[in-house]
This record gives sequence, structure tokens and C-alpha cells, in this order.
Amino acid sequence: MMRIAVFSAASVFVAAMYGCSDAGHATPHDGSPDSSVSGKTEGGEKGADVGDLAAPDSDAFETDADAELDGSDDSVAVHVDATVTGAFTEWAVPTAAGGPWGIALGPDGAIWFTELVGGKIGRLTLAGALTEFPIPTAGSDPFSITTGPDGNLWFTEEYGGKIGRITPAGVMTEFDVPTAKPNLEGIAAGPDGNLWFTEADANKIGRITPMGAITELSIATPTSYPSYLVAGPDGNVWFTEAFGKIGFITPAGAITDYECPTPGSGPVGITVGPDGDLWFAEGAGHQIGRATTAGVITEFPLMPTLASPVAVAKGPGGDLWFTEQMGNQLVQVSTTGAVVKSYVIPTPNAFPGQIAVGPDGALWFAENIANKIGRLAP
Repeated sequence: MMRIAVFSAASVFVAAMYGCSDAGHATPHDGSPDSSVSGKTEGGEKGADVGDLAAPDSDAFETDADAELDGSDDSVAVHVDATVTGAFTEWAVPTAAGGPWGIALGPDGAIWFTELVGGKIGRLTLAGALTEFPIPTAGSDPFSITTGPDGNLWFTEEYGGKIGRITPAGVMTEFDVPTAKPNLEGIAAGPDGNLWFTEADANKIGRITPMGAITELSIATPTSYPSYLVAGPDGNVWFTEAFGKIGFITPAGAITDYECPTPGSGPVGITVGPDGDLWFAEGAGHQIGRATTAGVITEFPLMPTLASPVAVAKGPGGDLWFTEQMGNQLVQVSTTGAVVKSYVIPTPNAFPGQIAVGPDGALWFAENIANKIGRLAP
């Protein structure tokens, strides 16, 4: 996979020579050529039978309600002093060069994040208490993280080839993905009560039940490089293809994708907007995109020219918020595609990653190179 050289391993932008044409063209795929099922392979726990792909596996969740917060023997809880600059607050990650990337609001009201380089999962309370939980697999490179339907946090191990689950108490479990070296990136809770994830190098979309049974489905588009995903308003799971498409997969496994108008645009982060459309970042095209559930795509350019938006979240006020890696700022965008306001991150070259809305209504984001967790209260 070719990536723009200036970006770290967390980036999924593609060179402009790879792209798309014929905007709005849909290519349906039934997802059947490469369907495989696997259960958990570590610790002796066998995954449940998947059977019907659309059926969730929602019982017998592991809660570990009585576990201590530092469920991992190596976890360390510290209080991190905040640095306040205007509307921004920043907390340094204790692990040197931890490289935070993914971020999510946990079911416990804390902010959870991945340390891409440090190989840890972090938890930060609004009061500044920060706990890090080491991942057992060496070289795991945890990428994205999300809250699952079972009340736990689920994350992808980009190079570890595993899906991880951590309880709010810190108890961690890993599940092997059947395909070798899949390059796992995005993960999101689906409308069927399961977790869906992308296998960028394997060109697949995966599904894992809360009990750990995994199903993989191949994307017919060659080297599409699926990146991020989100549960859509239409009952499907929508995802970006960094080589220039937006697609969705039904709970039954049928895949449809649409080509972006701009060749080489590099779609990455995606979310559902307050208007019910799918909004996404075009990292290589330096634009933001909007797709209807019918596959009609509109693009809006950003400034500066080399903004490189990577992640997006629906804000509490009805706008969209994007992180700009090269622009080093957070950008507020209305549902008309107009930039409402830009906020420059106090730390230069912070290289912001994923973004989430916290329980306080503020925007929380990972600063990959600055090795910080940031908060913006506009």
C-alpha cells in the first residue's frame, strides 16, 4: 500500500495517481466470494456459531463488574496535569512516544484512546486521571476504538492482526482475525448488535460478535483499501475506501460502493451527520465529502490547500467537526459544507487523529505526534 511519505503509519491517504471517476456509479457485490468464520483462538474460549450473518450474538457478555480498575498487571494510573490554552486543554500521554490515534467516549463516561506506537489502551477521566493498559501482543499497533453493544470497548490491532476487547474495569481479551496480516483499521458498532471492522490490506470487511466469532467478507473492487466505518441511518454499515470510493455493507453481507468525483481523494474518516447523510474526510483530496444513502456524493474543498482532513465527528450543536493533520487544526463545518470556524491546535505539528464528543459536550481528539490528548470547548 502506497501512503504519502510525510504521514505516519496511522495515515491511510493514498497517492493522487490512484482515484476514481464516473461519480455516483454504484457497483453492487454480494460479499460471497470470501466468507470465513472464526472463533476466539486464545485462552481456550471458543467463539459462538455465526450461522446467519445478520443475527447478533447478544447474550453471555463478559462484564467483570467486580474487577479492579487496573485489571492489567502492568497498568498504571496517574494524574496528568492539564495545559490550558484558550479554548483548548491538552494532557500529555505518560508513555513516551505513545502515539495516540483512536479515541472514543466510553460507557463509563471516560475518554478511551489507542496508543498506536506504545501498544497500549488509555483511559482519561474528565478530572485528569489517566490509566494505561498494555496490550499483551507485541507490535499490536492499536488503531481505532469504539464502545460496543455489550458495554465494553473494542479496538483494532493494525499490525497485531487481532480485535481487542477491554472492559471498563481494564480486563483485556484478544481475538485472532483469520486472514494473515490484514492491516486492521476502523471499527464501529453495527445496527445488528455486532462490531464491524476493516481489513485494509486484505481488502475485506469483518464482523465480530460480542462473544468473539468473526466473519470476513471480500470487497470485489481490487485493492480498495477499506479504512473507517460507521452504522448508517439506513440499517447498513458504511465505510470508506482510501482508493476513492464510499461503500456500504448490509447486515446480510451484500456490498455496494460508489466512486468519488475527485480522483485520488483518499476518503478516510466517516460519520452520520445531523442531516442523515454520510460525511467523510478526503485526506489526499483536502476536501470533505457528503454522501446520501442513495450514493449521491458532493465534495467541498477546504483551506489551506494541504489541510489533509482525516477524521470527523457529529458535534453537539448540529455541525460536523474534522481534524486536519497538515492544517494542525479542528474545523467546524455546517451541513451546507461551509466552514463555520477553524481552531488551530496550540501544540505545533500535533498531527491530530481521531475525534469524539465527550460527556461534557466538548470535542476530544488524539494528537499523534505531540503525544497528547486534546479537548476543545468552542
